[in-house]
Amino acid sequence: MAGAAIWLAVALASLALFLRGGTRHYRWLYRPGGDARRRRFLLRALRPTLHFALVTLVALAALERLDTLAELPAEFAPARDAAIDLVGGTMPLDLLAWSTLGGVAIGGVIAGLVERWRGRSMTLGDVESVLPTTRGELGWGALLSVTAGVTEELFFRLLLPLLLVRCGVPGVAAFALACVLFGAAHRYQGAAGMIATALVGAVLALAYLLSGSLLAAVLLHVAIDLNALVVRPVLSGRVR
Repeated sequence: MAGAAIWLAVALASLALFLRGGTRHYRWLYRPGGDARRRRFLLRALRPTLHFALVTLVALAALERLDTLAELPAEFAPARDAAIDLVGGTMPLDLLAWSTLGGVAIGGVIAGLVERWRGRSMTLGDVESVLPTTRGELGWGALLSVTAGVTEELFFRLLLPLLLVRCGVPGVAAFALACVLFGAAHRYQGAAGMIATALVGAVLALAYLLSGSLLAAVLLHVAIDLNALVVRPVLSGRVR
């Protein structure tokens, strides 16, 4: 438990540094001239990799729990039972993946076409700074989608709940607190964006617990971000 408490403090400190933002620690990225927006996209991919993914892998290795990357931790059994009771059963990874990916794709197409028709974005929160505006930036949007899907799920759906549970927090409460922190990590989107992100975090936690695989949450997260950062910008006509 002492080790978990120490690593929980490290994880929360890393999250706090992430929330502080700023670029002074990444000045080596900023060379004279060049594309400022490209550097901004690169920074948005680099920061969660360092603050979330790297911290998660080091903490799990130190606690000798790297096995949790491939299988649901035993500590999550009560939370999994609560999720199963909530929805009335489990959901296999393949069924969950295909159904959710299909739903997100269809929703993205519909939302993109509606945005084109209405002439304005339907996205909750301020996400203009991360939306591609040219076709050359679509690749960066895809990179951000994959980076966020992997790094944030490692940190907010695995590491934080695991450390909280090992420190004595009940499983459901641990996942709920991680979802709140997940919303806070997106504070650049404003209050509406943080609330929406926290709710999405709850859906991702359900996907993880019902399937028993972190991969389910990662795939769903990547699909949601690809929808927002690639599909909808193209179909809405905002990409030049």
